[in-house]
Amino acid sequence: MDISIQICTYNRKELLVKALLAHFDQNYPKDKYEIVLVDDGSSDGTKEVLRELNPPCKFTYLYQENAGLSAARNVGINAAEGEIILFVDDDILASKNLIAEHMKVHNEHPRSVVRGWVNHVDDLEKPGKQPKFTMQDISTAFFWTSNVSVAKKYLDEAGLFDERFKEYGWEDLELGLRLKSLGLQLKHNRDAVVYHYKSRWKKSDLPNLLKQARSKGRTAVIFLDKHPTVRVKLATGIHSMRFFWNDLLEMGGMGVQFCQSAIDKHPDEELTGFPLFCAHQLYKFEYFKTIKETLDKHKVKAGN
Repeated sequence: MDISIQICTYNRKELLVKALLAHFDQNYPKDKYEIVLVDDGSSDGTKEVLRELNPPCKFTYLYQENAGLSAARNVGINAAEGEIILFVDDDILASKNLIAEHMKVHNEHPRSVVRGWVNHVDDLEKPGKQPKFTMQDISTAFFWTSNVSVAKKYLDEAGLFDERFKEYGWEDLELGLRLKSLGLQLKHNRDAVVYHYKSRWKKSDLPNLLKQARSKGRTAVIFLDKHPTVRVKLATGIHSMRFFWNDLLEMGGMGVQFCQSAIDKHPDEELTGFPLFCAHQLYKFEYFKTIKETLDKHKVKAGN
């Protein structure tokens, strides 16, 4: 088996089916690739929907009780039979030549991490007809699981994903630092394109978005604790200048109240313009608030 597409999912059956259909429709020999799907405890009928599919390639479905993305990724890696593992998410629609483009680079550069292009879109019906570039598409990460591949043997050598990352955020970047330390080179292939579906933010999304911000804040502290470098401090924002700027904008809680008020007054469910900016700012406020709380808890534990 040349390559395994590794996907993890949790309660996203509609998105997942669209993603899988795109992965089934690859212009690569069907007997040379497989899909390994790890269901991290879905309760939305994911298993039942998958029974209706007819995969043209080898397809492995694995279910586990909810244990977090890192643990699910490791289950998928251990089950994979491909020499190369291509990581994507369950909200990723692949272009037809995705596998072929990843394999082309690996054949030329065996000791490499290959990153394809991630185009963020908000329309599942016509992803390829939306703008080819947004600011969200830019990432300097060495290893970003929206569209990245690496030989399985190097994942084993690096030690797989750290399962201390049980919540959202940073687990792929952390593994990337360990892969980089093995001397692997990062190779970009802009022709290995995927479309990452991101729905537009709505008022009703805000509680879940703030919950995600808190998770990301806690995992940021784990990331920095494991790799206390300037690069990680800058990536996570855990440094004095970024804290100062956040505190300045927050104005002792007044910034949070102002942003929330702007959102509450917005007449539509979908957030646009200044209310959308305020929602993003509330996300940042919650993220840094959680980082500070988590760091304070660590200090208390250390003192004890």
